[in-house]
Amino acid sequence: MYVTNQVQNAVERYASHAEPRLTCRRTPGETRCVPNGETTMGETATMKARAGTWLRHSAFPFLVMISGFLLARGQSPAAPSIKVVDLIPASLSGETNQDSEPFLAIQTANPQVMVASAFTPNPFSSTGNAPVYVSQDGGKSWALNAITPVQRMTCDITHAIATGENHPRGDLHAGTLACLSGITLDESESNDVSSSAVMSVQSTRGNVDQPFVRALGVSSGDRIYVGVNDFNQSNGHTATVDVSVDGGATYKSIPIETRKTMGQDGPSVRPAVASDGTVYAAFFGWRKFDGKTAVSDLVVVRDDSAAMLANPFQALKDPSDKLPGRIVVKNTSIPWSNAPTLGQERIGSTLSIAVDPNKSSTVYLGWADRGNKGDIYTLHVRRSTDRGLTWSKTDLPHTTIRNATNIALAVANNGVVGFLYQQLSNGRWVTHLVQSHDAFTTAQDFVLATVPANEPAEQFLPYLGDYDYLLLVGNEFRGVFCANNRPDLANFPQGVTYQRAADFTSKTLNDGSGNPVAISIDPFYFSVPVIP
Repeated sequence: MYVTNQVQNAVERYASHAEPRLTCRRTPGETRCVPNGETTMGETATMKARAGTWLRHSAFPFLVMISGFLLARGQSPAAPSIKVVDLIPASLSGETNQDSEPFLAIQTANPQVMVASAFTPNPFSSTGNAPVYVSQDGGKSWALNAITPVQRMTCDITHAIATGENHPRGDLHAGTLACLSGITLDESESNDVSSSAVMSVQSTRGNVDQPFVRALGVSSGDRIYVGVNDFNQSNGHTATVDVSVDGGATYKSIPIETRKTMGQDGPSVRPAVASDGTVYAAFFGWRKFDGKTAVSDLVVVRDDSAAMLANPFQALKDPSDKLPGRIVVKNTSIPWSNAPTLGQERIGSTLSIAVDPNKSSTVYLGWADRGNKGDIYTLHVRRSTDRGLTWSKTDLPHTTIRNATNIALAVANNGVVGFLYQQLSNGRWVTHLVQSHDAFTTAQDFVLATVPANEPAEQFLPYLGDYDYLLLVGNEFRGVFCANNRPDLANFPQGVTYQRAADFTSKTLNDGSGNPVAISIDPFYFSVPVIP
């Protein structure tokens, strides 16, 4: 969700989540959210009954049996080392939702267990809980589990299973936005993601936007860091990190902006956590905003004690004004549009930060801005090797990407950095995973998907999502992205597996009973080995 605060004499607050399932508009006194139309599932009665039985009884073995049949039928001749999987379960083969904006959490102690999410509504009940996708076999199969504390569908959701955590079914921490009657953040936990029990809400409050969750497991309990754009903060210092150092039992909201804003900061506030307790966070400090362009500083803060002490996130100070927060790029122009602008996608707050898990002095930062003349939206990647004190003065080689969005960065145990992004190229959305062991002087590019950008027609914005996600597990990069789901092997150069009923010969979807199903946007999981 994108929410903005614009100053016109007095501060005027407004929300702009263009054409969502729920249309939200922020006024000075309240936020009103009203239905914006229902999207039909396109399921037969048989499909609904079969899927409904699974949701009531959490019958994972039943769903795996069905999807296993379809894997044999719909799998391309992909190299076994690279995996791309459509997350939609076989039992929902008839759905036609725009399941955009994906996210992923992995149980690192047992990487067979993973949780993914997207703008996927509860397919059986308008009053039931919004679902997540759960895999218990390393991503080969996925099933819906309606356990979030939000009704029907989230307005935003990110989540993390703490690195180092050893719960057999994952100790999942999530930040979800509900907006049925107002924008409300729930910070919640599940100790068993395969259970049908709804996540336990540990903290809740309103007037915030775009939660982004990271977590680290330590002997004393999980440490949780949630980047949010918090309109409850004073003086327009909305860039905030919610911190819990006791597994979510208590949270403290810490504003990380220290400079004058135009009334708020950009929606994206991204934390990154190293195993030694170093915590970074990146955000866009909005200095001017005219409704179309946000003139922004790109700022990074750091804390060296897991944000556990008084006055956290003060370790980095900028030499220009001695204030906390290192300005990596000053006064860059961020185009802002809640209408289809890059293909059918909106733009305005693309940001990612990643720290080397074994060398917290090395951190990578990626973002999008207006770029060169003629570009709509341009990606950039910079690096610091001294804990954020100084940064590369120009983009790293081969990381200035024209007309692209949804950057996600991650660093492997051997120092290899992964760079996930989606580029609009020749009328197609092309999803890339680039890896490099030398800061992109040389690199290896894996194209995961290349799909038509003009179909299907957008149902709401964001079309693909305001972000995708990339993680490191062992010797693999794992992640999620969204794309047109037409079952065409030419669209997936590394191969692809569909759980939902698909005919790769005719390049069509069906509902499992032979009835045709229109193409739509689906979430896809992938895993790619880390290069040596």
